[in-house]
Amino acid sequence: MNIWIDILREKILWTLSTNMSKDEASIVADYLLRAEMSWYTTQWLIKLTGDEPMQDIKSNWDVIIQRETKVSQLINANKKPAPYVASIWTDVAIQKAKECWMAIIWIRNTFSSNWVQWYYVKKIADNDLIWIMCSRSPSAVNGFWTTSPLFGTNPIWFWFPTQQEPLLFDMATSAITRYNLVLAKATGRNIAPWMAVDKLWNETTDPSKAMEWSIYPFDKWYKSSWLSMMIEMLTWPLVWWAWIDNTSFDKERGTIIIAIDPSILVDIEEFKKNCSDLISTVRKDTTAQEKIRLPWDRSRQRYKACVEKGEVYVDKEILGTLWYIDESSL
Repeated sequence: MNIWIDILREKILWTLSTNMSKDEASIVADYLLRAEMSWYTTQWLIKLTGDEPMQDIKSNWDVIIQRETKVSQLINANKKPAPYVASIWTDVAIQKAKECWMAIIWIRNTFSSNWVQWYYVKKIADNDLIWIMCSRSPSAVNGFWTTSPLFGTNPIWFWFPTQQEPLLFDMATSAITRYNLVLAKATGRNIAPWMAVDKLWNETTDPSKAMEWSIYPFDKWYKSSWLSMMIEMLTWPLVWWAWIDNTSFDKERGTIIIAIDPSILVDIEEFKKNCSDLISTVRKDTTAQEKIRLPWDRSRQRYKACVEKGEVYVDKEILGTLWYIDESSL
C-alpha cells in the first residue's frame, strides 16, 4: 500500500522515541525511509520487527573514542544504534581523509548492523572519496567446510566518485540476508531452496527453519566462505575482539570504514573522468542481450520517483504488525 512519506516518518519517530534521543531517532528514521524509498525492503521497517527491533535499543552511555591517530579512530558505540554511529563517524572519516588523504575508522559494540549504506553516500560523493566499508554480524552462515553457523552475513560496500552519480556496489557474503528471512516469514513467503538449510542439514524453503539453523555462503563454495572470513578478520581482531558468541550472540558487532582521497595518486578530475569512461564502456557493450544495469541504478530511480510523488509503497503486512493504519487517511 502507498503511504505519504511525512506520515510514515512521524510514525517511525514516535516508535523510536521510546528509547532514543531526538537526534538518534531523527537519523535512524531518515535512514529507514531512504532504505524503503530505494526498494531496500529488508533494511527498513522490517528492522522494527524481528528478534532485535530498533526501538528496543537502550543505551545509557555515550559513544567513546578509545584510540585515535591522525588517520584513525577506534570507537566504542556502547550499544548505540549502528546507523546513528556510522552517520556521525562518516563525517569524521571524511575530515581525516581530506586532511591526510586516508582514514580508517573502526566501530565496535553497536546495536544492530549498519544496514544499507547508500544513506551515507551523499556526504561521501560531495567530497570525492573512495569508500570501502564492511561489517560482521551474528553467526548465521555455514562455512564451506562446516554444517553449522560460523560467520555472519558479513556485507561489504564500495563507492567510487565519477563525473556523474558515484558508482556503488554492496553485497552480503551470504546467499540471503537474515532480514530477508525475517521479511519472508512476516509476509508468508518462501525462499529459494538453494539458500539455506534446516537443523537436519536439508535444504529448505521455509524461512523459519532457515533462521533456526544456517544460510549458505553466496556461491555455496569455498571462495565466498573465505571472503566472509576475511571480513571477520578486518572487523573482529582489529576492533578489540568484537566477536559474537555462536551460542548466545551476547557480544559485539564490528565495522571498518576506509576512506581514500584519490588525489594522493592522481588528479581527482582525471580520476573521475576515467571512472566515468569505464562505466560508459560497460554500458555500451554491444554483446549484451538486454540493457546493462549497474549496481543501484534501479534503487536510484525508485528513490527519485518516491521523492517526486511524496509517497512510498510499503508491505501492508509489515505496517500492520507495527501500527493501526486507517487507509482512508492515507
